[in-house]
Amino acid sequence: MDMMDPFVQERWRELQQLQRDDERVRDDEADLKAETAHLRIRLADSYIRSGKIPRAIAEYKRAIKLDKKNGAFQTRLADAYVMAEDIPTAMEAYRKAIELDPLLAEPHSSLGDLYLRYGMYRQSLEQYREAVRLEHTRGYFHYQLGDVLARIGNTSDALGELGLAVTLSPTVAFYCFRLASLYQLVGRYEEAYNYLHQACGIARHDDYYLVRLAGMAVSIGRAQEAVTLLQKAITLRPRNEAYQWLLGEAYSLVGRPDLCEALRRRVGHLGDYDAEYVTRRLSEWHPHLALGFAG
Repeated sequence: MDMMDPFVQERWRELQQLQRDDERVRDDEADLKAETAHLRIRLADSYIRSGKIPRAIAEYKRAIKLDKKNGAFQTRLADAYVMAEDIPTAMEAYRKAIELDPLLAEPHSSLGDLYLRYGMYRQSLEQYREAVRLEHTRGYFHYQLGDVLARIGNTSDALGELGLAVTLSPTVAFYCFRLASLYQLVGRYEEAYNYLHQACGIARHDDYYLVRLAGMAVSIGRAQEAVTLLQKAITLRPRNEAYQWLLGEAYSLVGRPDLCEALRRRVGHLGDYDAEYVTRRLSEWHPHLALGFAG
């Protein structure tokens, strides 16, 4: 081909223009498919929020047909199958998402949750570790890993992971509470108190955290503080008879048996649930307190 020939040159330019036009059309089609896929994802998400799970699954599938290599779409579909309680299909969808996008942490995390549901701790641990490796700055993944480590008795590593969860997500009260509970379990009451105190500072209107903190205050010799905390819990739940009984026990610890007896007379006989709750809480204060509790 003589590229110096003006006719050849013109034909060559026309061919190049045709190729550019063809690429533009393909790009436009790809953009349209991508935009349509994302619109279907948004529609499916709205179905999820309104509880229309089968419709959401159908829309997620339509989106995936338009974008077959999108691991995030597969993850959303798997989430929907979990909501539909179709766990085997959900697991398969999470594995497909991981296959499509090995750098996506979310499906590892969710697959780990499903393994944990069935008591498959080793498999769950593997998935949580991978999620942490892929996205190590996300507190939730460290919490998941720490929680399963605690379940299998690896307390030292669990404390480390839960500590990272608290550091990375300092506004999540439950992470502080979970870490405090683990410190309490191993007898490190000062650390437990500090993290429970942090949880109460975040969730200021959570009466349960206040009651648990009161117990930790007793454990480290701060009975008067326990009285204050239980009084605050009762202002949040004024009809809770278990809290009132616990306040009576705290009064007895600070040398006010009269106030203790007055509360007991006011409460009277506790129901089975409240009696069990009081017994459990008192066992965390001092074991001997729970032994003599009759309800």
